[in-house]
Amino acid sequence: MSERGFRDVFYSAQDGLKLHARLYGEANPGLPVVCLPGLTRNARDFHALAEKLSTDATTPRKVIAFDYRGRGLSDNDPDWRRYDVTVEAADIVSGLAAFGVEHAAFIGTSRGGLIIMALAGARPTLMKAVVLNDIGPVVEGDGLARSAPICSARPNPVRWPRRSKSRRPFTEKRSRPSTMKTGGVLPRRFTEKRKGACAPISIPNY
Repeated sequence: MSERGFRDVFYSAQDGLKLHARLYGEANPGLPVVCLPGLTRNARDFHALAEKLSTDATTPRKVIAFDYRGRGLSDNDPDWRRYDVTVEAADIVSGLAAFGVEHAAFIGTSRGGLIIMALAGARPTLMKAVVLNDIGPVVEGDGLARSAPICSARPNPVRWPRRSKSRRPFTEKRSRPSTMKTGGVLPRRFTEKRKGACAPISIPNY
C-alpha cells in the first residue's frame, strides 16, 4: 500500500474492458467492505471512510472502492447501452472474483444502491451486510427528471494542465440546465441515447 493509504488495482470485466478500484488495508483480516458510488461519481468519494475503516484500531478492514466503466480510472465503454446497472453489477462480481473476495459488507450511494439490489437478486451469498444511501427500491419519475441534467448536460471536464493555462477564472458562473425552469420536463438535449444511461431498472425476484 502506498503513502496515499490505498493501492490502485485494475481487472478485466467479462467483456474485456479494463476497470479500476482502490484497495485499502489489503492485508487486513475480517469481512471486507465494498464501496459503490453514485451515477456520475467515482471511488474517491469513499476515501475518508475507507481510510477510517482500514485503520480502525479494533477491527481494521480491507476496503474496495470501485470505479464503474466510464468513470474514474476505468476505461470507457464505446457502447452506451452497456452503461447499465446489470452490466455494472456483473463488473463488480468480476472485480470481487479477481480480488479473491467471497463475502463482503456493501455500501452503496444512489446508483451504487441499485447495483447492490441487483447483486442481492443475482448473487445473494455475496452479502453479509448492506448500507443503502440516498436510494430506495423504487425510483419515481420526478427523481429521474431531477437526475437527468446531471448525466445529459454535464460539461466535459477540463484536465488540470489545460485549465492552468486558461485565463478564465474558476469563480465564473456557468449555466446548467435545470428542470425547475421547465416544470420538471426533461430538456430537449436529453436524447434517447442518454435516457438509456438513466433508465429505471426492474430487479428480478428470486
